Amino acid sequence: MDLLYCFLYRYKIAVCLLIGWSLFFSEISLAHGQEKTARPNIVFIIVDDLGWGDLGSYGNTFNETPNLDRLAASGVRFTDAYAAAPVCSPTRASIMTGLYPAKVRITDFLPEGWKTERFLDPASYTTLNEVLALQGYHTGIVGKWHLDTRFRRHTGSPKAHGFHEVIGSETKYIAGGDYFYPYDKINTYTAGEEGEYLTDRQSQDACDFIRRNKEKPFFLYLSYYSVHTRSDAPKRAVDKYKRKFDQKYGDGLADKYFEARDNHEHPHIDNPYLAAMLEHIDHGVGDVMKTLQELELDKNTLVVFISDNGGAVNVSNNGALRGHKTWLYEGGIRVPLLMSWPGVIPTETTVGDPVSTIDFYPTLAAASGAGVDITVDGVNLMPLFNKGYRMPRRPLYWHYPAETAKWTKKMATAVRIGPYKLIRFYEGDRYELYDLEKDISETENLVEREIAIFNELKRLMEQWKAVVNAEEPDLTSGK
Repeated sequence: MDLLYCFLYRYKIAVCLLIGWSLFFSEISLAHGQEKTARPNIVFIIVDDLGWGDLGSYGNTFNETPNLDRLAASGVRFTDAYAAAPVCSPTRASIMTGLYPAKVRITDFLPEGWKTERFLDPASYTTLNEVLALQGYHTGIVGKWHLDTRFRRHTGSPKAHGFHEVIGSETKYIAGGDYFYPYDKINTYTAGEEGEYLTDRQSQDACDFIRRNKEKPFFLYLSYYSVHTRSDAPKRAVDKYKRKFDQKYGDGLADKYFEARDNHEHPHIDNPYLAAMLEHIDHGVGDVMKTLQELELDKNTLVVFISDNGGAVNVSNNGALRGHKTWLYEGGIRVPLLMSWPGVIPTETTVGDPVSTIDFYPTLAAASGAGVDITVDGVNLMPLFNKGYRMPRRPLYWHYPAETAKWTKKMATAVRIGPYKLIRFYEGDRYELYDLEKDISETENLVEREIAIFNELKRLMEQWKAVVNAEEPDLTSGK
């Protein structure tokens, strides 16, 4: 089976998508009484390590996200949206390919180049931007790629994968942050002012990209490096939220908690540094939306906003969810997801169907009208916005062998179908089963009570692992 997958991907031999593209426009027309919708511009905004509970639209009252809250009100907010992995690189691979990371063989974050031979190979995958380019879209990435860290032989770079414009992508390993000009790890930025904040620069570049390409359909992949740890932001914004923290919890506590460590981490659910970083992202999203409006492009632009995984420990707020980034508990994989497309996606909508980052490839291809024939694991989400439509029940899968981090306690596979989620932890070979509708915080293990459900999900899990030839965790070299 693995040889078959390799053969298909390497030569990009076509099969069929799980949901036919030809249905898309007819469904939208029937739902809204419109003629065939023009190809929309697509702005895909991905944030690094943003928690499920960090936005105002998801219940946060400390962070201030007015522009993102308006974006949520202008379209749909998903309550059960998932990253395909609990860490960065595999989720991004799933967005670009529509495949589970286990198939792509990128299931952990990619370390510095000399430590890995893994990367997203242009010879093996037709990426999302390439599909859109075939439809006449001008494509651009602003920011983080993290799908090839071998920078001296960058054969898996965004340019190698066909992006027409590559702006501000990392040229060195950037995990530790590089937030103020002059930038050390993004040496394509050769001009700027001392103290310029990277998030603001990215937002400006995104707006400039839109202005340059206003006469043709475009795909903008705006990939913020923030709010990834190490946390840092301009002093004005940090001081604002320190004052807010002290007013809420007591004078002097912000400095006591968040200046004790250089990375400004603390287990408190409200973090002034995170809030400041998010405020700059929110301002940037506001600038992007304002630019679309000024150019009269907003009515025909599909905007997506998502995080690449759950919030990091001691930094982000994951709400009532258990765990954080790097775990297959909900806090590691459930993420905020907002989508807006005026006239197509109804306003002030909430969707509770479980969806995944594997779904963006077929969804955005369908929105563009692409008639591609490539096997993917995701499904087209656009029918969700037709009145009365319910997505058929389907299992979603996660596989985290932690081949980079070697965290044996976190090595796990998970499956969710309907409200039930089963996790297999490889250390000790133990299982945990949860009913997420009744127990979103994953506090009550139902393995011994719901035996039939446990056996069925276990069967699905093992069957899926065999089909994708999932990499087995190495428990001997862990930590």
